[in-house]
Amino acid sequence: MCKTVEYRYKTEPLSGHTGRHEFAMRNGKFAQRALPIFMLLINIFLSVVVVFLMRHVQNLLDSDVRINLMEIVTQNKDAITSRLMVNIKDLDVISNQITDNLKTSGMTSDGEIDRFLEEYSLQNNKNDIFIADRQGVIRWGNGRTIDISGRRYFRLASEGTANISDKSISRIDGTEVFIISVPLMYEDKVIGTVQHLYSHDAMYRMASPTLFSSQGFMHIINSEGYVILHTDHDGCQGSSDNYYRDLYSSGNREASSQLKDDIQHARSGFMETTIGGRKLFSAYTPIDKAHDWFLITSVPYMTVSPNGNTVINLFYFILLVVVLIFSSSITYFLWYKNRQRANLERIAFVDPITGGNTVNKFVVDAIAAMQSTDETNFFIMKFDIDNFKYINKFYGFEFGDRVLKHIYENVSGKLMPGEVLARISSDHYVALLRDAGEERLKRMLSSIEYEELILYFSAGVYAVTDKTEGINLMLDKACTAAQEIKGTLGRYVAYYTEEFDKANIRNEQLKRAVQQGIENGEFIPFIQPKVNIDTRELVGGEALARWRSPEGKMISPGVFIPMCEQTGMIVDIDMMIYEKVLQFLRAHLDAGIACVPISVNFSRMHLLNEDFLDQIVRKREEYNVPASLIEIELTESAIFDNIDNIYVFTEKMHSHGFSISMDDFGSGYSSLNMLKDVPIDVLKIDKGFLEESKDNSRRNIIFSTIVEMATQLNIRIVVEGVEFIENVELMRNCGCSIAQGFYFARPMPSEDFSDVMKKGSC
Repeated sequence: MCKTVEYRYKTEPLSGHTGRHEFAMRNGKFAQRALPIFMLLINIFLSVVVVFLMRHVQNLLDSDVRINLMEIVTQNKDAITSRLMVNIKDLDVISNQITDNLKTSGMTSDGEIDRFLEEYSLQNNKNDIFIADRQGVIRWGNGRTIDISGRRYFRLASEGTANISDKSISRIDGTEVFIISVPLMYEDKVIGTVQHLYSHDAMYRMASPTLFSSQGFMHIINSEGYVILHTDHDGCQGSSDNYYRDLYSSGNREASSQLKDDIQHARSGFMETTIGGRKLFSAYTPIDKAHDWFLITSVPYMTVSPNGNTVINLFYFILLVVVLIFSSSITYFLWYKNRQRANLERIAFVDPITGGNTVNKFVVDAIAAMQSTDETNFFIMKFDIDNFKYINKFYGFEFGDRVLKHIYENVSGKLMPGEVLARISSDHYVALLRDAGEERLKRMLSSIEYEELILYFSAGVYAVTDKTEGINLMLDKACTAAQEIKGTLGRYVAYYTEEFDKANIRNEQLKRAVQQGIENGEFIPFIQPKVNIDTRELVGGEALARWRSPEGKMISPGVFIPMCEQTGMIVDIDMMIYEKVLQFLRAHLDAGIACVPISVNFSRMHLLNEDFLDQIVRKREEYNVPASLIEIELTESAIFDNIDNIYVFTEKMHSHGFSISMDDFGSGYSSLNMLKDVPIDVLKIDKGFLEESKDNSRRNIIFSTIVEMATQLNIRIVVEGVEFIENVELMRNCGCSIAQGFYFARPMPSEDFSDVMKKGSC
């Protein structure tokens, strides 16, 4: 510029130059002043553009989070709805059975129908499943009645709508409960309702999906905003029991109003809130088939976008410095968007222990795999580790987690294309297989080892016959098959068949019959004598539970005892036998007849009840029977499972005058160490010690040593299963004299044992 001025100055007249020079100076000053303004305007423009673009980017990221979160909450809503429908259908089955009975009997008048329902209720109502008549009255066989006509769930069912109640207080035991209620329809009229009562924990397990690892949480609320269920998470600790009120009080007034309006109109939606300084994303949707229930799933912003603020600031810096690298910024944005989606999927679909699939991911992949082909040869296999709790107990949870990961990696490495594997929970796994032949499963599961451990599995397989059946139902059937062989030596896989359905029906019928038998007092004691082998003198007896049906038929203990132990009904049977033994002894004492001690068996389940000892003592005091005539009999395995507190229990029993007997010694754990730690009074040697062996001399040494050891510990010996004279001779040679077995007498009705007791010998 300077050279040009000089040149012009030399060749042009002065006057012309002067005007032009002043103009140029003015232009230069203007340019000096305008450049900062222009740069400021550019900076403002760039800042506006950057802010606009970044807000757009943030909105896109939030929109992506919204879409992904809504997809996941919808999937889990469907899972909850599926579980609830299974339970509603179970009640519909009961309703249909009742109406089928009414149709068969030909009843038509309201009076006949009401009388039939009343009689049916008295016989079948339980504390968890019960029937109400059309007036809302529930009746039990013990004379108790409850009027639920004012309850909302009954009114809805009476109008023909199956529904689930909000959280309420049980009038039976005062606990928090939920109730599923369905109408009982007959000839297109509602004649009553069928209800199933669920505890808070049971409904929580049914209605709470696992999302976002430990960071996310969920609420289930009703249309008025009251919280029905929520996850056990710090984020769920509101100041009240109303979700709207907590949102409003935490400063989220618009979100509270939006949520309330959407829920009033049964709309799904998404909202952003800030609670306690944390930004949260929440998706909500109505739960189908659950009247007036809405699922809200929340996840902290920093969980799904932990580096969001850093990334946004980086974008600001890049765009402010070089606008021309916009294309690379878009590329980075697309990468971050995909990473954010992957982060959401990882939280929902990646198991934190194995690094493999969660059950949610399994459901998605299994459905996709089955829908991708017209072939139908699919199998659902559920398997778990036998006695995994002992691995955690003896090796620690960190070691147990490594075992779980090793199993996942080992099994997944043996899968074929199109097959899927996931860990459900704890040590439970599920797989979708194309080939479930026994040889393949044996190769898949029988060769897994980890360090010094050899792992054993129990697996159940369900062959998919209807791909639209629902993954959860398929898994339930595989679980049923697996349960069939749980704890069975030599069997690791069971295949689901229709026989399982029939067995379940028979088992349910047996449960109802046993419950009815308990209520009717049909269980009676048969007493087997204990005899001195030298004098044949009667020295005691053992009360064994027998079931005499109303028709007088004796039902074998092998039919009902295993089921009663699984369901816990054995506790009621044990106490019934105990009370009848007390009545038997009291009657003979009143008649002046000398009585011998009678041992009564008690299941290990009693040891979990803190009131067990008090119940035993109260019953004895009620009948005023000397404690010396009662022997409390526990199995060896029951003592072993409760070894930490059995010493305190036996000491308390001794303080009340009772004797303690260890039954089946030698049939299970055979831990001699137990005899050191547990002050028992009577040791009942299992009949297995009497059986012939390859080396009877070794058997005799062990037998005699046990007898000698027990004698030195001042423990009385009773030998069970004595059936032959050779057994008696073995006892004589080993120095024990009290026997119980068919050689002397079989278990007999109490009337027959009364004759033996009067006689004093067998």
